[in-house]
Amino acid sequence: MQSNPLANISLQQLKHAVAIREEIESLENELSRIIVGQSSRAGNAAPPRKGKMSRAARAKISAAMKARWAKRKGPRRASSNPLKAARAPQLVNAKTKKPSPRGHLKERIIRTLKTAGKPGVTVKDLAWKLGTSYGNINVWFRTTAKGVKEVKKVAPGRFAWAS
Repeated sequence: MQSNPLANISLQQLKHAVAIREEIESLENELSRIIVGQSSRAGNAAPPRKGKMSRAARAKISAAMKARWAKRKGPRRASSNPLKAARAPQLVNAKTKKPSPRGHLKERIIRTLKTAGKPGVTVKDLAWKLGTSYGNINVWFRTTAKGVKEVKKVAPGRFAWAS
């Protein structure tokens, strides 16, 4: 076994070594406070409290972020598709309308198919005209329209009224 170097030291020398070690630790702590930028008194002080942000400040930050996002997105470009460009302003109005009363979808679809004539109308255009989702119209043609003999499929995704 190895011999312990502290076993041969007297009690007085051991106390002196402990005092030196404590002094070294206190000097190292003080040096770290100086390097970090804290004074010896600041270590005892409570951390600063974070206050609530006022409504005006939140609104100002929100407005700045929205302006930043708008600037990042850039100006809106017109669609290259003339059909989309012509109906784009109306599309917003169709989306903001209240939902249509339930049960009137069949009559509205049949009326639109009759006015479309022989070439018929696509499911997408029909959904836009009625202000209903594409999925609702698509499901209607896959289920209810199969029971209506006059509704004919003219092309993929295009239906017409054949009377």
